[in-house]
Amino acid sequence: MKFTTCTSFEPHNHRRSLMNYSRWHILLIAVLSFSLLTTSTVSAATTTNAKKYKWAKPAVEFMASHGVMQSYEQEADRLNRTVSKAELTQMIHTLFKEFRVEPDKQIEIPGVPEGSTYYSIFRDVYGSIPSNPSGMISAADQINYQNYTFTYLPTKELSRWDLLMALNALFPETGNHLDELNDKKALLNMKSFKDIPIKSFSSSEDYEKWDLAHQLLSAQFGLIQQKKQKPYIGSELDYVKIRALLNFSEAGIMKPDSKGKFYPNQKVTLAETTVILQRIYSFYGGKGYKHQPTIDELIPRELTREYVYGNSSLGSLISDNVALVSMDNISTAYLAISATEPVDLKVIVNGESITYPYERLNVLDAPIMIAFDGADYAEVYPILRRTGKPIIDQGEIEGPDFFEKLDLFFYFSGKWTDFSVFNTLWEDEGDGGFE
Repeated sequence: MKFTTCTSFEPHNHRRSLMNYSRWHILLIAVLSFSLLTTSTVSAATTTNAKKYKWAKPAVEFMASHGVMQSYEQEADRLNRTVSKAELTQMIHTLFKEFRVEPDKQIEIPGVPEGSTYYSIFRDVYGSIPSNPSGMISAADQINYQNYTFTYLPTKELSRWDLLMALNALFPETGNHLDELNDKKALLNMKSFKDIPIKSFSSSEDYEKWDLAHQLLSAQFGLIQQKKQKPYIGSELDYVKIRALLNFSEAGIMKPDSKGKFYPNQKVTLAETTVILQRIYSFYGGKGYKHQPTIDELIPRELTREYVYGNSSLGSLISDNVALVSMDNISTAYLAISATEPVDLKVIVNGESITYPYERLNVLDAPIMIAFDGADYAEVYPILRRTGKPIIDQGEIEGPDFFEKLDLFFYFSGKWTDFSVFNTLWEDEGDGGFE
């Protein structure tokens, strides 16, 4: 019997086989090792984040229960990431279902055109800002108050300050005070935030030249300190920023640390954002956010607001229809008028109307009483007696000089006042009010 020797058993082929096997084996081991290493690294990172952001776990689980996020374990490796404007908007849109507009309502969102992936959620959320349409600018990402233009940037990574300003625009009822914040109180509170600079100017003209004047998204305050005068806040936008800081801080939603540092320019993380949104949800009673219209929002836009206080008397030249707004919870307003010819007043409170003749209204030392009867304001419509037309209509007929000739002046107060004395003080001092 003849045997054929297999060449695979030849020594040099045997070594080649071993070499080929070894390379394959080594490659397999390397691939498996890399896979295990990668898995181990990701697992380690997730574990590290899970430990580092344990303080955010209740908020993440809350968000998961409301369909905003996944479980804490699934989200752990993302919690240290920054948050874009689009991500914030999506979270708010999912959590606060009250932010909705009619499906067919077209709202222009500068920076987010209708064809954009983000348009629908931006339209719902920012189109629902209580003070819209003018209020939409206050939640934007680029703002120019000089020409009133603004842009939303969905991909912008948000700082803590960006987040604060956006939330302040969306949730204006957050906080319990500061509706009236005078310069002294504002200055004291400004100084309590150690890492938010205060820049002083010697005049309002110098303030206006400042490149950060009227900049809502700048974490700085402007202060005007003229010689021999008390300092005062640079602009209304500085007040907006101060109110936002104090209201959100005192509500426990966004606070400075124990050293008074707010870290306004620090990028906000997903962990922080999650906790902050849960705090807002809880602030409104755990039932989501429901905007409660302010008095100003309830008053028809065509009425000029005149605010009636309990302990002061005021006067004003009038060339329009008026809303006398009850402040300090007063129940009665005292009113008198003067003019160069008879003007009657139609007064409406809670839908009930009464017309007062000029002869009664012009008795300055015995003003009429207007009971608010639980209403926040009274509508007042001046009517020119000789034509029977509202003065604003008569002004359109006779031209601008009509109002100057009419010289219609309102005197009003939340307490009984002898307005004949007030009139003397007005002429002597050129002051609109006295205590």
